[in-house]
Amino acid sequence: MTGATGFIGKTIVKRLLSEGHTVTALLLPDDSDAGLEEVRIARGDITIPDTLLNKMNAHDAVIHLAGSVGYGLKMETCLKINRDGTFNVAREAIHSGIRRFIHFSSVSVYGRVPDVSIAEDFPLKKIGDPYGDTKIDAENILNRYVQQDKLDLTVVRPTVIYGPGDDKFLPKLMENLRSGKARIIGSGENSVDLIHISDVAEFVTLLLKDERSIGKVYNLTNPDNPTWKEMLEEIASVMGVRVPEKHLPYCVAFMLAGMMELVSYFTGRPPRLTRYAVRVIGRQYQYVTDRMQNELGFKPKRGLLEGIRECVRSCG
Repeated sequence: MTGATGFIGKTIVKRLLSEGHTVTALLLPDDSDAGLEEVRIARGDITIPDTLLNKMNAHDAVIHLAGSVGYGLKMETCLKINRDGTFNVAREAIHSGIRRFIHFSSVSVYGRVPDVSIAEDFPLKKIGDPYGDTKIDAENILNRYVQQDKLDLTVVRPTVIYGPGDDKFLPKLMENLRSGKARIIGSGENSVDLIHISDVAEFVTLLLKDERSIGKVYNLTNPDNPTWKEMLEEIASVMGVRVPEKHLPYCVAFMLAGMMELVSYFTGRPPRLTRYAVRVIGRQYQYVTDRMQNELGFKPKRGLLEGIRECVRSCG
């Protein structure tokens, strides 16, 4: 597995071990292996092909999680890690005789198109977003190997993943609520696109068991999520802070986020709001999850309000 030391990877590793799998984690040369005592450790860098040689021998499958994600990403960095790194991992897997390949992509590949049903065959669209655009490149690379009958590929396109260990989404949201300056972007009546990390880990174990997932792409989110307004009210209640009442129109929020990003460029301090966050929060997306439910019988078990409540309490 690549990306095993990250928020998502650690939880998936624990779930795989509990299911009786033997796991090898590919770590960078200077990565800590703390918490991975039951895992085989291999050292390498997905951006340097030679460091991957013979690191995948005698394995049955590759789970490729490693990627560059977050605010302030440069296209050059994302190309190097998300695109070229995926190519290097896939090529070494094929060299090692591994066909089974599970790749974590993102719903960002659809280009953030609101108010339409987006199933897995929806056209992919580059919008100048380093993360989403290079995830499209990575999928294209893997699909070429599939066409050459070299990989048994499954692509997972999750929405935002939250849960214990998340140091990006929920902590930032809590910080904004605590400041008293938080605003509801848009109406707040659009549904939340989140999925709990425990459901993601369960889905990965299901993919490894069920050969019907080979050759498929799956949107991964909780179809029963509440609205942003409902979620913010729940978080504020648990935190004991004021529930946001004021609204910002989407277009105003997007321009304001752009200004904050510009100021951040000169000050070096992260902005309170980014255009990426506005895109995620401020519009209604309709990611269709029929395929995971009908083909694999999978439906997320962790309700969002319950999961959020636990995470907020654990964050203090």
